[in-house]
Amino acid sequence: MERSIENIWKKGFEAEKKLSAPAISNLYKRKSGLVIQQINSTTKKDNLSLIPVGIIIFGIFVFMGKVILGIYVAILIFGLFFLNRKMLKELETLNIRDNTYNYLLNYRKRIKNITRYTTWLMGLGFPLVTIPAYWMFFQDTKVMSSFKQLDLVVEILLISGLAVVLSVLGILFYRLSTKIVYGELLARLENILEDMEDLMKS
Repeated sequence: MERSIENIWKKGFEAEKKLSAPAISNLYKRKSGLVIQQINSTTKKDNLSLIPVGIIIFGIFVFMGKVILGIYVAILIFGLFFLNRKMLKELETLNIRDNTYNYLLNYRKRIKNITRYTTWLMGLGFPLVTIPAYWMFFQDTKVMSSFKQLDLVVEILLISGLAVVLSVLGILFYRLSTKIVYGELLARLENILEDMEDLMKS
């Protein structure tokens, strides 16, 4: 970022007209700046953790003799890393144009958009990438041989059912992990916005 969070907040609160008391302005400058710094730091660490996860999973599949599957899964994980990094960089492009309150509103809106997009990605993409992984894992095994002996309709029903289950699991896992990792920080952001709204109404 060209400007640090501290400089952004300094400019934002200089333009904040409705929070007239200097002591209150300084208080919310520190509180909001700290929360945004913590969210940004957590998202970067969370995303960076995908790299060792991809390497470890690749090593496990190679050890199991599933090299192609290992490469496939590693590519997916690294692809998710770069996708997340691109979305997170969009948060850094936000600037305070009039006041800090509007900046926080836009920041929250971006966070919600990322959450909504990732939810759809997990719901639709997780089954699409996991089912081929199952096929590669069980290829040339008794499980795959038994599956191929089933009627086509039964195969389609089983694959469809698996896709629905994987979709639900993907969404639940993402929502739960987001709640655990970011729940407290996002709640603090909401509280700051509510407090600032109350102050501007008074």
